[in-house]
Amino acid sequence: MVELVRAAKAATMTPGAPVMKDAGILVSQGIIKEVGTFSDLAKDHSGEILDLGDKFVCPGLINAHSHLELAHLKGKCPAGKGFVTWVEDLLRQPIFDLEPDALAEAVDELKRTGTVMVGDIATRFAKEMAGALEASGLFFAVFCEAIGETVPKRTFIPSGEFRSGFLSVAGHALYTTHADVLRAAKKETLDKGLPFSLHLAEHDDESAIMAGEPSAFLDLLQARGRLLDFTPPKKRPVQRAAELGLLDESTLAVHCVKVTDEDIETVRASGATVCLCPRSNEFIGVGRAPWEKWFASGTPLCLGTDSLASNTDLDLWNEARYLKEHFHGELPLTDLLAMLTRNPARILGAGHTLGTLEPGKAAAFALVPESIQSLF
Repeated sequence: MVELVRAAKAATMTPGAPVMKDAGILVSQGIIKEVGTFSDLAKDHSGEILDLGDKFVCPGLINAHSHLELAHLKGKCPAGKGFVTWVEDLLRQPIFDLEPDALAEAVDELKRTGTVMVGDIATRFAKEMAGALEASGLFFAVFCEAIGETVPKRTFIPSGEFRSGFLSVAGHALYTTHADVLRAAKKETLDKGLPFSLHLAEHDDESAIMAGEPSAFLDLLQARGRLLDFTPPKKRPVQRAAELGLLDESTLAVHCVKVTDEDIETVRASGATVCLCPRSNEFIGVGRAPWEKWFASGTPLCLGTDSLASNTDLDLWNEARYLKEHFHGELPLTDLLAMLTRNPARILGAGHTLGTLEPGKAAAFALVPESIQSLF
């Protein structure tokens, strides 16, 4: 059955394409067959018509960075008190107690608010998270998080066949994951043609640890038996990541708050994509990434909600609204939408299926809220 979907406006997100008025999208068996004006497509269409009225359609949203394992910690972690306080509290929580009801509620929120794919970090339960996301109908990339000093004998990535997504590997951070482990994890993703993710330059203590300066967070980690023989590289996080060969076109660098102009140019030149998590950074109290400089640099940008332990919800529209309302300077609507659609689709290996509204892609749509449209 071929269905013709009509909307007052559509942002197809194909590069350079303007917002289309009186939009029409022909859909067959969940795949887009044709995109154009409704008046043109309706001339030769005799099947069903779904008229969305005055709605504004865009491609389904992609949450580039989340930690769904922590869904059960919603409302249970301190806000605005800094990274060390947040981690201290987090470590007192049952962080590895998966709660199916909380996970189901989080997945429902993602779907209800227009998200069709998620890039999720799994510290312990990668296969379980992939299975839950597969069952939910969401597309996904689940990153098995590498932490510590041990390179696995065979692989970082457990076996598993999924229709709607895949498993990959992420490094936790430059200070919690040994350099050899990070290099090995990155090599495995390159060998398998998979994306690689890394928390990078998130907070001041990370910069201090890398520089060999006093750090309350380092004291906390060493009190727990971690980083006892850590040798600081005496480099800024971005420069250390580049030195280790972790930054290239298949890398998603997450947060990138504590960066210099040199760091921004290093990331841009590498071809890596940056995932900004504005509300998580504000919630924890680590500061604000230089969004305007990242945008001006031409670095591909995505948005992520991070976890419900460091955010109030998983609604990407709220993330986009926060960014736009606090952005200094011009940020066009199509560039903001690219952070939610085309850019994350590419870096998460779903560019052939998601990210734009064009023939051959999945008929996965989101509706741009009036509250977003009113900001432009």
